[in-house]
Amino acid sequence: MELSIIIPTKDRGGILQKTLEHAYHAIQTHQAEIIVVNDSKTTYVEVDPLFQDKIKVINNSKSGVASARNLGASQAQAELLLFLDDDMLISAGNIQTTLQLHQQYKNCCINLNWIYPPSLTERLTDTKFGRYLIHYGFTSLKGWNRGEHWDQTQLFAANGITSQYLSIEKTVFYTAGAYNENFPHAGFEDYEFAQRLRKAGVTFYIYPLSMVFHNEEDRLLVKAWLQRKKRGGETRQVAVKMGFKHLQIHYSRWKYILLSLLSGINGILHGMLTLIPNKTYLDFLYFRIVNILLAIAIFDGYHKK
Repeated sequence: MELSIIIPTKDRGGILQKTLEHAYHAIQTHQAEIIVVNDSKTTYVEVDPLFQDKIKVINNSKSGVASARNLGASQAQAELLLFLDDDMLISAGNIQTTLQLHQQYKNCCINLNWIYPPSLTERLTDTKFGRYLIHYGFTSLKGWNRGEHWDQTQLFAANGITSQYLSIEKTVFYTAGAYNENFPHAGFEDYEFAQRLRKAGVTFYIYPLSMVFHNEEDRLLVKAWLQRKKRGGETRQVAVKMGFKHLQIHYSRWKYILLSLLSGINGILHGMLTLIPNKTYLDFLYFRIVNILLAIAIFDGYHKK
């Protein structure tokens, strides 16, 4: 077995099915398996009978993406693990590149590059929130790494990891201690895991020349997006309590009071967004209000409001 692909999922329906179809076809020329870990306690994951020779589903008795990934790793037959989010569309070229890179580089973990699918990006340009996501770089891995070193021409060392498409040898994974299951939501479990990987002498790489499509077409509503950011604030607080004091958010007294007040008119601010016409010359106003709502979401999550 060359590769075990581990996909944690929770209530993603058709998005997951598109991911599985792409992943299945991507591994056809390889000895590989796909392990889907269902983190939902209310819905089942069904796999097309045509795909069942390479895909198996297991249910997570615990809760959370970290425990789901660890469960998948414990069931994996291959020495090389690929952690994949349930909205990533991969190709045979991505798999071939991953296998080749791990033949060349040891004691490492590798992220391939990702962007939103072109068809999805085109749709985003027609909406206010879509243009917001594009403007602030939320539609690409490069945008998520804004302010960090980026080399578009070759494999390069990175400062951290993202488990959206993360390949790592099983021995390296367990030497570092796997994912910390104390995080309630996705986000800072990657950060904490990266700290232990670094202490174990593991190198992080990004390979920008092999592109994966991040198919978040079901997560393009501003309210749902802000709820995820709120959960990120809650997870950040968990990381602080674990000892990562440098992640603590220091609110001045006045900023704390202001965000507390703004939190109370959250609904009014959302209403204002709907009243702004879908005109590009008004994007500056729409973007400003979304940024205020983003600050409120992180504040509320961090203080568990």
